[in-house]
Amino acid sequence: MTVIGNTTLLIRRLGELRRRRDVLVDRQDQLRGTLPEWALAPLQLVGMSAGEIQAMMNDLSEAERKAGLNEVERDIEILDHQIEELENMLLATPARGLDGIQAVLEMAVARFREQTVTDPSDVFYDYGDARTLRFLERAADDLRALMSNEQRVAS
Repeated sequence: MTVIGNTTLLIRRLGELRRRRDVLVDRQDQLRGTLPEWALAPLQLVGMSAGEIQAMMNDLSEAERKAGLNEVERDIEILDHQIEELENMLLATPARGLDGIQAVLEMAVARFREQTVTDPSDVFYDYGDARTLRFLERAADDLRALMSNEQRVAS
């Protein structure tokens, strides 16, 4: 992978890779929806002999292969690896200005937002995580406003 030394370019490339990954994950979900009904009901394996379970798993692997899931999963793994490499480069590349800092903060907030439940009625809600997300969003909003204000003054 080529070395990218600019924070903004790294963020842009990470966004492209994440969009491609999201498309593949959607495709993976669609392909899983085309699997035979028996492939989606693993709990029905209860009471089966070891030989029957092995045969079922072989059939499942074959059905996933025919549906193209193996290729999609391999493509997702490749993208995950590329994303990790770029994130490591981003962590090692100091921002050279407020725009780079803003880009990194926006990316971090977006990732944290994806992983954080903000609905208090959700069983996975965590007050501390939701509050931390709110602090990060506030910092990003403040930085965005500051940058916008500076640009207006400069022009």
